[in-house]
Amino acid sequence: MKKEFRLRKASDFKAVLDQRHPAEKNRSVSVFYAPNTLAHVRIGISVSSKLGDAVTRVRIRRQIRAQINETDVLTKPFDIVIIARPGYLENSYQENLAILKDAFTRLSLPQKGEKA
Repeated sequence: MKKEFRLRKASDFKAVLDQRHPAEKNRSVSVFYAPNTLAHVRIGISVSSKLGDAVTRVRIRRQIRAQINETDVLTKPFDIVIIARPGYLENSYQENLAILKDAFTRLSLPQKGEKA
């Protein structure tokens, strides 16, 4: 992903996580989002050291970036934080791709109690 599509600062991650708009929350990933003022998405990926050694964590981040490229989320005006969880390693690439695609389709839908 290009630098313009990344969340890199801790303050950017915190701003998204403080709003607590979950698009998906399950055993394999948690996806949180917040609207931004840009014409494109910015995505941050977090993989805890609890999931394995550095090689495993880099493999997970690489897979998530590849899955993002297979979706149409890059044109949406959101900041997104994807947190990999222990169940991510138990699923196949295709299962995790389906979970992320499902989460990305929920981004534009209003949350409970909000008006469209």
